Amino acid sequence: TMTAKIKLNAASGGGSFSIQAPSSSSNNRVFTLPDSADAALLTATAALGKLGQIVTDIFETSSDISSSSSSYQDTGLDVTISASAAGSKIILIAFCNGSRVTNSGTNCVLNIQRNVSGGSSADLSGQNLGLAHTYSNLCVSQTLGYVDTQDNFGSAVTYKVRYKNSGNLSYSAVPIRANTTSFMLAAEILA
Repeated sequence: TMTAKIKLNAASGGGSFSIQAPSSSSNNRVFTLPDSADAALLTATAALGKLGQIVTDIFETSSDISSSSSSYQDTGLDVTISASAAGSKIILIAFCNGSRVTNSGTNCVLNIQRNVSGGSSADLSGQNLGLAHTYSNLCVSQTLGYVDTQDNFGSAVTYKVRYKNSGNLSYSAVPIRANTTSFMLAAEILA
């Protein structure tokens, strides 16, 4: 009779590796090894490229979020995520519905910032919401994106969409218009 299992024992003792046939005689399976190069086999528990988690924030407001400040201000759009494994990458996407005011010299600069504390933080993904015309009620959609590769995961990390006025400070920059919906997403990709 033919055995249903092939077992390889480690040369110097320790663990072993087994190849076992399917339990049903009607199920034939073929496993083909690559002939072009040596390779490591991934198992069902391998984390490579898997989606670890997704955190989102959806933001709606009944009045414009606006400021004439040249320093970064909070929009109210933020997410906090704790990576589940070392070496993970965090993919960040934010979608904001803002607008231009009536002065062409007023520009709204949006940024995703990490671990904002005391009003200062490193800029991750800056986008200028400025346009070349002056229609006061025009809604402008802006998408921000960034892949964070920082190594200090293990504690909660907060990402915020913040903004400032980079032009004529006599007019307010408007990164989020009233009665619109903006959102932010953080996704952990396992290493």
